[in-house]
Amino acid sequence: MASLNDSSVTNYLRELPVERLAAILQVVFQAKQPFPEEARFCRNRFYLGTATSDLESEEKEPERWSPWVLKAVASVDQEGPDWGLCQSGSCGICGTEVRSNIKNAICPICVGDVFLT
Repeated sequence: MASLNDSSVTNYLRELPVERLAAILQVVFQAKQPFPEEARFCRNRFYLGTATSDLESEEKEPERWSPWVLKAVASVDQEGPDWGLCQSGSCGICGTEVRSNIKNAICPICVGDVFLT
């Protein structure tokens, strides 16, 4: 078995399809906390997210981009069809904007049900 080092792990993750990468990172993020020593008085967790910004200018204008929009990636349903991260919406419990490959997902922040469009 090849020795694991940061470079080999990074190269492996970089080559994965987005859906597999998201699933692996979500499993890791569920098991790790950014500030475990503060867990008694502070809820904290890692989460996977996307950031998008649209080009708003025309061809002959100077390049102008919209503000960044951040969305958390909801847990992937292994049984559902895989259409990429095409579904989006808001968690009704914590208000986090989320994306997923399915319409019914789990919020990665508060673990609430999220119904996406």
